[in-house]
Amino acid sequence: MRAALAGVLVAAGLAGISSPAAAATCDTKMIFEVGGHLDPDANVYDRTNATLPPGVGFTKIHYSASIAPYPGDPVSLDDSVAEGIATLDRAVRAFHATCPGSRITISGYSQGAIVAGDVLHALSGSGDIPDDLINGVLYGDPRRTGVNGGPGGIATNLPTVVPGITMKGPRGFGGLRVKEICNQNDGICHSENPITNLLGFANGVAGYFLGDHAYDIDPDAVTGSGDVVIAQLPRVPYGPPLPLPIPTPYELFNGDHRRATDAVAGYRAAIGPVLPPAVRDRLHEFPWLPVS
Repeated sequence: MRAALAGVLVAAGLAGISSPAAAATCDTKMIFEVGGHLDPDANVYDRTNATLPPGVGFTKIHYSASIAPYPGDPVSLDDSVAEGIATLDRAVRAFHATCPGSRITISGYSQGAIVAGDVLHALSGSGDIPDDLINGVLYGDPRRTGVNGGPGGIATNLPTVVPGITMKGPRGFGGLRVKEICNQNDGICHSENPITNLLGFANGVAGYFLGDHAYDIDPDAVTGSGDVVIAQLPRVPYGPPLPLPIPTPYELFNGDHRRATDAVAGYRAAIGPVLPPAVRDRLHEFPWLPVS
């Protein structure tokens, strides 16, 4: 059955058609998968999709997966995420309408984790689908909430500077079981406050370019909820943050475009000398620290 039947179920749900024949062959669990930047068809899940056990299906969510003004991207992050949210929400609701007793796993990677996490946030406590039927698995989530005051995702750390790349801060999941998986060097989901730990922030930028934003993605194997930070040797040597109660730039400057722009330009200039040369030359590909 797998994705082919999932497509039939989704199409039936979107058309408002109840299909008893399809319902009789429902998977016991459906995994909804959202890829990251430049992965509009969630190909990052292909390896594990090929080995899913009987009774577990998957549905890939197609969307633009774009972050303009990233070079060559036609669609802004905000519009791309909104497109993904709408598509994922329709697909999940259609499947639940056809297979109301089946469990649902919503998973996203990177930009796809924004999409998946925002849908999980909206579904939590809504009553539209019972919370005990839903779980989430997010990899490299830019909106990941920091634990015990530790670093969260970059969208909770830096303020909005570029139109169309809105930093929306953290969000919760209520009673839903959601597992956040994040590499320690991945500056997308583990972004140190640059005011209190500039070298730690630089390490996250370096890690993003040097492979630490990659994950062993297998949402069917993940259980429970909570936050997992995978320890790694740093790319840029750094220590603990200054023991000062200084808020993040997001908390200080978001909504004040001039101060936000000046602050982000200052962080970009300050980390340049400590980054590996290959990373320094690619900062124009890091849209959260715009070069101009």
